[in-house]
Amino acid sequence: MTDAQANDIRLTGPTVVLPTADLDRARTLYEKLGFHAEYIGGPISHLHMTRSSVTLLLHPVADPGWVRPNSSIEGGLYFDVFCYAGDGGQLKRLYEECLAAGAEIARDPSWNEGWSEFVIRDADGYRIAFGG
Repeated sequence: MTDAQANDIRLTGPTVVLPTADLDRARTLYEKLGFHAEYIGGPISHLHMTRSSVTLLLHPVADPGWVRPNSSIEGGLYFDVFCYAGDGGQLKRLYEECLAAGAEIARDPSWNEGWSEFVIRDADGYRIAFGG
């Protein structure tokens, strides 16, 4: 495959897999945040939670100890998932949506001219960052 051919292939996503101890609890929060739920059945059942071009794949686990957010690793990043959210005005509206939905704010917003972001924490401890 040539570089030109590779550049013609449009990738979207990615979809991030988040193991969850309580699928219903996780679904409730993400629905409050404007994500649409799609149940995927079969031998490995899970939920696709989608908003715009972001999809979080919530996978139920039998043992809550199997839920280990990457952000909990000592010396690791402060988020597990990063979502780009447009310009500062859109990001501020999204922050207000998160507050209204009762989302836990894990990192207060930093509003800057060049870059702004904030981070929420879900019920399993995953930190979802929004920035732009």
